[in-house]
Amino acid sequence: MNGFEANRLQYLRNDKMKILICASEYYPYGSGIANVAYNMVEQLKKMGVDCTVCSPTGPGIELRSLKGYGLLGLIPYWHKVNKYFKKRADDYDVAWIHNPLFLKDNPFQRSLVTIHSTYYGKMIQGLKPKSYNKIASKIERYCLNKFDEKTRFTAVSRRDCDDVKGAGINCKIIYIPNGVDIEQFTPSDTKKMLRKKFKLPEDNLVILSVGRLVKHKHPQKLIEMFSVIEKEIKNITFVIAGKGDLFKPLKEYAAKKNIKNIKFLGFVPNDDLPDLYACSDYFIISSKYEGGEPTLTVAEAMASGLPCIVSDIPNLRFIKGAKSGIVIDFNDVGNAAKNIVEYLEGDNSEHSKNAREYALNNLDWGIIAERYLDEFEKVLSDEE
Repeated sequence: MNGFEANRLQYLRNDKMKILICASEYYPYGSGIANVAYNMVEQLKKMGVDCTVCSPTGPGIELRSLKGYGLLGLIPYWHKVNKYFKKRADDYDVAWIHNPLFLKDNPFQRSLVTIHSTYYGKMIQGLKPKSYNKIASKIERYCLNKFDEKTRFTAVSRRDCDDVKGAGINCKIIYIPNGVDIEQFTPSDTKKMLRKKFKLPEDNLVILSVGRLVKHKHPQKLIEMFSVIEKEIKNITFVIAGKGDLFKPLKEYAAKKNIKNIKFLGFVPNDDLPDLYACSDYFIISSKYEGGEPTLTVAEAMASGLPCIVSDIPNLRFIKGAKSGIVIDFNDVGNAAKNIVEYLEGDNSEHSKNAREYALNNLDWGIIAERYLDEFEKVLSDEE
């Protein structure tokens, strides 16, 4: 960057930038997109940026969608965005749009597009419903190729970057990871006291899983594997936090298999999650497919100082390089259980320390906000 560009970017940062955030979900409703959008808005406000949020529930501009209708509900929302901002786009310096599906042209000349997951990625992984994902990936490709080739794209995982290119979408795209509140999610020296809150055994080894109980996350394999582990390791408890279509069937399956040291917490409010992570010893995730790198739950676990036992998928393999846990092939339940038992029987205090340090150095929302702000400034610079 030359001196003129540096001075101009400093001017942009000092002058109050106005950003419009368009997202199909926003806190407290939703998950991945809502989490990133909300936390970035909170950080950007602290940095002096004027943020307006447009989502089906507001809080700034409310444009309702057809909730529960998947792609058929999202396309009408983006059609409303296009129509609403046709003559209002210049009210904002930059529009930050998340997983957009514009059937017509993008109404914003200055925009940053962030991809959180792709239907193409779900399709090539064979996730169900297969026919739906195949059709949706074609619509996704059509919509994203509507953007001008100069439009800047980011993705929350390197896998999404590859999937966007693999889907035939012609764009420049960079990876910016999901973040975490490192002050809210932090290690604790009072595990026993916190465990009382969740009625967990005070002296047991606690393995935690957090997330929706749906097929592509393979929760039944975790339960099958734990039934083997609890026979090898005494005083161990497996905690499952989250609900979903499989919640009741999984509870029935665990009871049928007479798995005693397992606790289903159901939905845990966001305000209680930091304590749940802090009172656990390890985190485990067996997903076949995830959008974020790291996922929100892995980021929270790492910030809480938990060594992570993760499935062997591109989004989670960084755990091995970060020396913050182990990568497991969950397809072979017996072998996976054996490897996990060996890991749990060792001293993994360094992995705990490394997990927390990785979160501090790479996943703090303040760091992530700086990266996005740089992208917004580049969007403005490209217009000159």
